[in-house]
Amino acid sequence: MENELVTISEMAKLHHLTRQTLIYYDHIGLLKPTFINDHGYRYYSVYQIPVLREICLLKKLGVKLEDIKKNIESRNLESVINLLELQKNVIDEQMKELNRTRMYLQKRINFYEDSKKTYKAETPLLKQIPQRQVLFVPFEERPGKNVLHLTLMKAWNKLFDSDTIPSCGFGTLIRYEQFYSEDLYENSGIFVVLPYPQPDLPGVEEIPGGTYLCMYKYSYPYEEKDFHYLKEWAEKNNYRITGDALDLCLLDTTFYNSEHNVDYCCLQIPVVKN
Repeated sequence: MENELVTISEMAKLHHLTRQTLIYYDHIGLLKPTFINDHGYRYYSVYQIPVLREICLLKKLGVKLEDIKKNIESRNLESVINLLELQKNVIDEQMKELNRTRMYLQKRINFYEDSKKTYKAETPLLKQIPQRQVLFVPFEERPGKNVLHLTLMKAWNKLFDSDTIPSCGFGTLIRYEQFYSEDLYENSGIFVVLPYPQPDLPGVEEIPGGTYLCMYKYSYPYEEKDFHYLKEWAEKNNYRITGDALDLCLLDTTFYNSEHNVDYCCLQIPVVKN
């Protein structure tokens, strides 16, 4: 019989496990030693090696120990196939989630890469910007730092509730009908650019693609003077404004340094040449 037994240390080493792992397997009833001597030393039969080998294989494939235990206790070809099919389905779902996370990461990388492009601050320029879909949440009062952050969190929480990660930037949306009124920010609010179309999400709006008069600036995404400066520049240079303005925040408070202690934004106004 001694020739058919191996010590717990030998069994563990053979399978690249620790003694503590085999002791745990014993405690949960997954793999119990064949023999325990008077001193409490555990011994395993060589015929248990295939069992532990299969346990290690299934664990490497990500199968939970409780499922391995059930399978080992009532093992047949059909039960093993079912177990592996279920685990493959789990992996497929994990891959889908990882691919979604990877997409969000790439969107965020792209957003910051665009922010690295150098433009002379306060100098208007024309850019072609594709159509965007945004989630809009109105301000409850005139925008300032506190209102901006509180409203933005309302928008972010709506996206989190819909299992969406806001990875493409945010800013202030100013309504076209207010451009010549005394209260520029009436009916304005926060917009968050969506990483992919979500037409059924409440509060979603389409921002048309086209030519935008843009100005990169170090200021907050709700500075009225910036809007009036760019609007007047458009009028002086024979451009007609055609829709809502977006003041997109590129680098927020988390990027403040000794040189700049305000946000870095891009004010965008859709225009056509008269």
